[in-house]
Amino acid sequence: MLKSRVRKNLAIGLVITTVMTTVMVGIADHGDRMEELTRSLIIGLLMTGAVTGGAWVVDRKRSAP
Repeated sequence: MLKSRVRKNLAIGLVITTVMTTVMVGIADHGDRMEELTRSLIIGLLMTGAVTGGAWVVDRKRSAP
């Protein structure tokens, strides 16, 4: 199922985002939990998108004739 580098990076990035969000929300004060949740999700998904997009571009260039 996870044969391509892009799919592996996407799966790993989503797991890291989930763990990072859980830890950050757990550490946050009661009033800041929603703000930390939003911030962690945005940062995690942006990083996952950047790494997955970069891997997709590299794979596409390698397979081009």
